[in-house]
Amino acid sequence: MLEQFSDIRWDTIVILVLAGIALAGVVVGVLIQTAISNFRKQKQPIGRRVDTFPTFKDPLGPSSHRNQITLSDGEKDYKYEEVQLVQLHVSNQGDEDFEDFKFGITLTQGDVAIYIESQSPDRHHQVEQLTPLTFGEPKSEIDFVLRPFQKTETYSFRLLVVTSEIHKDPGEIKFSSPESVRFVALPTLVEIAEEAARSASVGFGPFSISLGK
Repeated sequence: MLEQFSDIRWDTIVILVLAGIALAGVVVGVLIQTAISNFRKQKQPIGRRVDTFPTFKDPLGPSSHRNQITLSDGEKDYKYEEVQLVQLHVSNQGDEDFEDFKFGITLTQGDVAIYIESQSPDRHHQVEQLTPLTFGEPKSEIDFVLRPFQKTETYSFRLLVVTSEIHKDPGEIKFSSPESVRFVALPTLVEIAEEAARSASVGFGPFSISLGK
């Protein structure tokens, strides 16, 4: 009787252990699937950078007889007191590849872009500008599609911008997209140069003078 009772107990224990292992496997599987699902739901980071360059303006400086800047589309000349050159960079910092990535930029009220030039990684990457603009029809809201937009890839844009006031730098340029992404700031050229200067070191005989913190 004792041996039979012992056999029954061990059989029960084995069944319970196997059931526990199976249940644990199910729980782990659910947790993994949940983690993957939550990861996929996270907004992908898209890097963006805006660099503003010296203004195109009258080389003679302020005077009673200003020389305006003349730009031509081949058919008509357009005159401006001042034109700003702005360069944009958009970089895929996430883990997701996009076959088509739509995004847009919005200039500060009063600022308009009169010309845009895009630069893609190579000839197999294309930029479609959804918002046409000309010297005669400048725009402050411009949309694009990047095809494709894969991990670590960067697209660049050069804009000629006219501001609402002379001698005024362009205002903030906002980035937006219907995709599940978030735009994060990339270091500007000025910040990169400043960081390089801070971390530079100069050799002096047996000594090394570092400019870093």
